[in-house]
Amino acid sequence: MGQANDPWHRHRGYVWSPHHDPEKEQATLRVILGGLATAVYGALAWCAPTPAAIASFHALALYLTYGVATRVIIGRMQRQSNLRLISTTVADQALLAVVLGVGGALTLPMLWAVFLFLIGAGGRYGKRALALSCATALFGIVALSVLQPWWIINRSAALGIGLSVLGASVYLAVLVGRLGSANRDLALKAGTDPLTGLSNRYMLEQTIGRAVTAISTGQEGATALLLIDLDGFKEVNDTYGHEVGDVVLQTFAALLARRVRITDTVARLGGDEFVVLARHVTGDHAVQTVANGVHAVLAEMKSVQDRVVNVSASIGACLISPDLSPGYRDIAVLMRAADRAMYRAKGLGKGQTEFAQGADFET
Repeated sequence: MGQANDPWHRHRGYVWSPHHDPEKEQATLRVILGGLATAVYGALAWCAPTPAAIASFHALALYLTYGVATRVIIGRMQRQSNLRLISTTVADQALLAVVLGVGGALTLPMLWAVFLFLIGAGGRYGKRALALSCATALFGIVALSVLQPWWIINRSAALGIGLSVLGASVYLAVLVGRLGSANRDLALKAGTDPLTGLSNRYMLEQTIGRAVTAISTGQEGATALLLIDLDGFKEVNDTYGHEVGDVVLQTFAALLARRVRITDTVARLGGDEFVVLARHVTGDHAVQTVANGVHAVLAEMKSVQDRVVNVSASIGACLISPDLSPGYRDIAVLMRAADRAMYRAKGLGKGQTEFAQGADFET
């Protein structure tokens, strides 16, 4: 049905939307936890103003400033940015290494944040972000063991922490992979009609939404929505029973799916109603060609399980083009227009196709 070609997000299970924005969620958490840590070390620097305590407070205040800045930027720039994600993933672990470096033993309690950043990167963005976060953390630990006095003295502890980071990252990568696979399976089941294996209404609406967005932004030309209602299907059920009726639906779905182009979507709305969403069509003539293909499929389907069937289709076609008024590009409006055209086709007799007209889009 079309997935974004995005190397940073293809392994994860979330869908980028204004209702669930993991980058904004992470930025908010960064501000909250950074603020708490800054307050704790600020109080410590106030009560026992040692150089290490003061330096730790300043480093954490720097991290908090960075956190607030990222939250503001993400709030104003809603569009997804791989460069921003890479930068913040590196900055989280790098700034934490600075905190551990200036504070020495005093900031060892902040080691929990190393693993928090690993979990956040892997859980929200997948294996690639997890690998980058792990690599940055390991680089920071190596730098500390070479440059920072406490870490130089305790290199065995640094080695243990580094191995813990690596081990946790490998384990998280396995979990992220399994979770992503499970999410994809669930999404596939949620979007599939159990009888025919076609897309269901939910998946169709998602696909229509993406097509409308592409058309509205000039990325695509026209798309056609063809609503198909099977004529004569009730007689099949009444004559042979619902089991044969189900086989008719399955046979029609399989034949239709093989007939359309790979870029098109075939869906079952329920009962004997189907939809073909034909992408990249050039006008009414091309839409009529798609409709003729649907009629041809049914004309060839003379029998099912050695039983004679006489099933045709009434089709309501709706062309979604860049010229279509923005108010008419709503999914409910498009489906209603196609439905009205389909009922006009049904009124003309079996095997007819009608195109949606201007009045069909009105409430």
